[in-house]
This record gives sequence, structure tokens and C-alpha cells, in this order.
Amino acid sequence: MSNETVKKILWWVCLFVAPLILLTMELFHPAGFTNDPGMFQYLSVPHAHTAQHKALYYFGPNWWFTLHMIQTPLVCLVAVGLLLMMDGIDREDGQLAMIFSWVARALILVFIIYYTSLDAIGGVGLGKTIEITESMANGTANQAAQLTPDQVEGVAQVLNATWTDPWVGGEGSFISETGSWAIFFATVFLALSLFLAKKAPWPPLVILVAFGWELQVSHTAFHGPVAFGFLIIAAAWMWWATKRVPYQPRLSQPGYAVGR
Repeated sequence: MSNETVKKILWWVCLFVAPLILLTMELFHPAGFTNDPGMFQYLSVPHAHTAQHKALYYFGPNWWFTLHMIQTPLVCLVAVGLLLMMDGIDREDGQLAMIFSWVARALILVFIIYYTSLDAIGGVGLGKTIEITESMANGTANQAAQLTPDQVEGVAQVLNATWTDPWVGGEGSFISETGSWAIFFATVFLALSLFLAKKAPWPPLVILVAFGWELQVSHTAFHGPVAFGFLIIAAAWMWWATKRVPYQPRLSQPGYAVGR
């Protein structure tokens, strides 16, 4: 299998399949529960849709764990897709376009690092800890409860404090804000690079920046689904543009080359 074939497959997987799955899953990712009723109090039990918490439905702590187990690698695939958009940009496309592309790459790396950290702490780790706490508090058919209600309350206070910690908390923390702003500015520099290199028309690049902004605001319902919807539209538009503009050698007339 040639490198070009692999890139085409990755283009579709990273910019269509992964965002589509994320769009669907984030519809069931609640938001706005930090202060009312509190993270542990909300995530430890299922909830139907409410305007305050956005998600169409929340299935309980097992879903919180499963959601983030799937979400984390898919978001990394999306990041790979963004890197693929810049494939082939070099000095012949202009010094500024090349510089912007490398700034975008660096910001995407920052995003991957901090978003993965956030999902590991506030998603996978938190979800599994709530599951274990509930199991130890309720006991099983073969084992009595190992935690008293007072002990469960202590665990809840520790987890709530972790969720709101200014360094590692689930929202508004250093890792959360760093990852969020990194993806927004990554899309800005990515769009500028592609525009200056004449690799894509401007309308999908505006939509690409809108994806970055929405994801910066939140990846939960309903900003997350809107963000990944924007990404799918932008990627599809770029792909369509490459099919409409015949390929020309660089020394003749450059055409849109994204996803070629």
C-alpha cells in the first residue's frame, strides 16, 4: 500500500468517521453540573435530558467511563486529520505559509497532550473511580459493603475538589484551558497556512476556524456536536474543491491540494 493510499484512508477516517462518531457521542455528554448539583452527585446516577445539563440522556458513571475511553483516541485521530491537512506545505508555498503550518503543528501537539491529560483525569480515571466507589458502597451478592455512607461522602468531597482544582479540574483549569485555546489557535494558523499556500478555498477555512472556536468553548453537548459537524463540513468542502480544480504542476498553476 502506497503512502498516498494510506493518507487518503487516514483523511476519511480522521476527518469524517472519527468526527461523526464524536458528534453522536457528545450529544450524550452532559455539561453544567459542577455547581448544581455537584460533579459526583450528578455523574453517579443516570439523568434524563434537561435544559441545564444539555445532554439528550446521561446513562450513569459506566457511560462516563465508556464515553471517555472511546472519545480520547477519536479526538487524537481528529488531530492527525488536522495535521494531514497541512501535508505538502513547504517553502515553495511561501515562507509565511510554511511558518504558520509549523505553528499550527506545534499547537496541535499541545492540544493532544493537554486534552488527553484532561480526559484521563476527568473522564476515564474519574468515571472508573466513581464506579469503584459505588461498588464498594453497595457491596455485591458475595461481599458486604466496604464503605460506609460517611466514607462515600468523603470520597465525593475529594473527587469534587479534584474536579474543580485550578490545575487539573474538569473545567476552567490549567490543563482544560490550555488544551481548549491550543485547538482554537491551531485552526486559525492552519486556516491561514492553507489560504496563503492556496491549498483550499476560503469558505471551508472559515468553517474550520468555527470548529476550533466551538471546541474551545466546550466539547460537551451541544458545543461539541456543533464543532465536529463544522469539521466534517469543512473537510468535505476541501475534498470537493480538490475534485473540481484540475491538478496542475506547481510551476504552472497551483490548485487546491488538500486531501489529494
